[in-house]
Amino acid sequence: MLNINIPNTLGGCISTNAMLYGFGALAGLVILSKLLRDSRPILVSATKEVIAFQQWLTGNLEEGKEFWEDVFSEARHLYRLEVEKKLEVLQKQQEILQRIKDRL
Repeated sequence: MLNINIPNTLGGCISTNAMLYGFGALAGLVILSKLLRDSRPILVSATKEVIAFQQWLTGNLEEGKEFWEDVFSEARHLYRLEVEKKLEVLQKQQEILQRIKDRL
C-alpha cells in the first residue's frame, strides 16, 4: 500500500482542501467553457430574448408605477376636497348655532 503524506497546509497559508477545491473549480470552468463554445448561437439567442423580456418588463413596470402614482394623486386631491367641504359645513353649522344662541 502506497502511503503519501499530504500536509494540511501549503506553506502555512493555504489549506490543502481549499487548494483542491480551487483546482476543481478551475477545471470545471475550463470544461464548461469548451462544452458551451459549441452552443454559442443558442446562448446568444437566449440572452437576446432575456434582454428583450427585461426591457419589456421594465417598461410595463414603469407604466404601472405612473398609473398608480396618478391614481394616488387623484385620490389625495378628492380626499382634500371632501375634507374642505366638511369643514365648510361645520363652519356654517357653527355660525347658525351662534346666531341661534345670540337670539336666545
